[in-house]
Amino acid sequence: MQPRPAASQEQLAKHLSFMAAALPSKNVDDLTGKMRTAVYANLLGSYCNEALAFMARKACMTLDWFPTPRQCLDLIAEYRPPISAQETALRLCQDYTGNQFDRWLANLADGQPIGDVPEHWLRIAVERGHMRRLESGAFVSRALYQGPYKPYVAQADRGDAA
Repeated sequence: MQPRPAASQEQLAKHLSFMAAALPSKNVDDLTGKMRTAVYANLLGSYCNEALAFMARKACMTLDWFPTPRQCLDLIAEYRPPISAQETALRLCQDYTGNQFDRWLANLADGQPIGDVPEHWLRIAVERGHMRRLESGAFVSRALYQGPYKPYVAQADRGDAA
């Protein structure tokens, strides 16, 4: 997700003015007011306009007094930017691919054909024990693979019968 640009000083002042008009605060002299404004500008100046608007709305809805800088930061921490259409599309594609992979693994475990799948799916299936890679480089399903013919097992079987 691309970071949003910081709000301008005018936007920050607008949000602080909005809260000041809606929420009562202690009366302060001009010097104290300027210092307070400088503190709010320093702490809140790096946030985007949308986050500041969220903070101002939330403060007016939940607080009885003008918020302290700490309360402003706590309110901004609750802000979640809207998810873009691109992010939604990417998440849907990842979910679809993940579901297809899980379905393929389940089918593979049931003895279904391997099919035409990406190489990294085959490697993951080998790591998870659903497939085996032969010396020739070919992949075989463990559900279907019985292993190479083992002559010593066949002779041991004949020896027991005698």
